[in-house]
Amino acid sequence: MTITPFTTFNSNFRKPFRDYYETPVYDPTDIVGDFDDDGNPIGDGTPDNPGDILYYQQNYSGTNKDSYALGTGITLNFSIPLDRQLTKQCKDAAKTQTDIQKQQLKNLELDWHFARLKHCGQKKIEGIRFKKDSPYYDLCSDIEITPRAGQVLPHAHKLKQ
Repeated sequence: MTITPFTTFNSNFRKPFRDYYETPVYDPTDIVGDFDDDGNPIGDGTPDNPGDILYYQQNYSGTNKDSYALGTGITLNFSIPLDRQLTKQCKDAAKTQTDIQKQQLKNLELDWHFARLKHCGQKKIEGIRFKKDSPYYDLCSDIEITPRAGQVLPHAHKLKQ
């Protein structure tokens, strides 16, 4: 599903711009063509001069103006995959990649702890440590020095003179 906002700008104009238009006024004269009961000529309903233009009438064009419009909206699209096998393969590949990244993170964390163990142990043997009021005092507090395998402590020899 995707949601897309949009904005449109429209302009309509007419060139050359005229705020009026002309319409012809035709001659509607209908004097001859039929007779009344007394024999006088009267109109028969058909113009005597069809197609003759008497004059042109000017009409204001309210629709012939320039116009501008600004439109905004949001479109919403849905996509449905037709091949579910490819979707499953994609999800499996993404899960595998995520699992690899998690394992790499665990490996880095283990490396950090071993490096901390090594350095803290060496410094404790050398008699170097952080002061108790140092924010790093607890960094090596869980490291302890133990005798090596097969070594008995305290170990002392008497020497003959």
